[in-house]
Amino acid sequence: MPVTYLSDEDIRAPIRNPKRVPGKITEEELEVLRLYRSGAEQRVERYVVEVHEYWAPFNYPNVTVELGREGSGAEVNMDGVELDIPPFGAITIIEDEPIVSVTVIGSACVAPGYILLYAEPIEWKYPRTGVKMRIDRLWGEHILADLWRGGIDEGYRKAGLSSAHFEIPPSRRVTIMAGSGMEVDWNPDPVSHPQNPRVSHKNYWNDPHYCIRIIRIGVKKSIS
Repeated sequence: MPVTYLSDEDIRAPIRNPKRVPGKITEEELEVLRLYRSGAEQRVERYVVEVHEYWAPFNYPNVTVELGREGSGAEVNMDGVELDIPPFGAITIIEDEPIVSVTVIGSACVAPGYILLYAEPIEWKYPRTGVKMRIDRLWGEHILADLWRGGIDEGYRKAGLSSAHFEIPPSRRVTIMAGSGMEVDWNPDPVSHPQNPRVSHKNYWNDPHYCIRIIRIGVKKSIS
């Protein structure tokens, strides 16, 4: 799929039950109470997980990349796909088999970073909790390009990767968004204060992005 800059709600994992009537419960959503009241014995489900690994720049037919807004600083670079802050930047993956786990590996522009995950469940069985998760305080960042060109490399004390792992109900597709801490330049004059270089003016001297390098999707394989 080509990289795009425009959000498309039809591509991303929906966060609401398409059958939802405000304040009402669907038949599927009564399952837990039905089982409890009947006392019916439940069967343990046995399956194995097959991992599908995707690498930046994510040129796969089942992956859609939305970098985000023009001029936001979002880009594809040497370290991966650097997304605009939520909700503007996103990566959506669709699988033919149920997705049960997702791992995201990457680096923040300014640590700590965070990862958001939305998923479309195969069965909308729970009325009050959409499949939405977030992991915060992710260590590790890539070196600001100006500093890297100046000779500071991956040996720098803050340079490194982070990973976020999600276990989710069986889902059709997942949408991943990400960001990082916003470090404001207290003096935007790199001439008088060269030790405090600013980020591009298009970022308003902040750098709140997260660069995604690898996404691992765990799909469910039933054991008969």
